[in-house]
Amino acid sequence: MSYRIHVQPEAGSLLRTLAPHVVLRLGRALAELAEAIASGEQAESSELHIDDCIVRFAVNHANRLLEVVHVAQREEPAYAAAAP
Repeated sequence: MSYRIHVQPEAGSLLRTLAPHVVLRLGRALAELAEAIASGEQAESSELHIDDCIVRFAVNHANRLLEVVHVAQREEPAYAAAAP
C-alpha cells in the first residue's frame, strides 16, 4: 500500500503561483519520495530542493501520509547580496 500525499492549504497557495514545470518537478519528486517511503526507505531529511524551491514535509507512518507542510522559494544569491 502506498503513501498518500497531502498538501497543507498554505503550501498549496504558493504552489499555485509557481511555473507549471516547477510544480510538475515537485510532484514527481514527491511521488518518488512517497514510493520510496512505502517500500521501507527512510527520508534522509524533511526537505526537498527542486529548482529554486524548498518543500518541507512530514511523514505520518500511522496514516501512511506524506504531508507537504511548507513551500518556499529560495532567493537567488546575486539578488540577496544586492539587497540593502
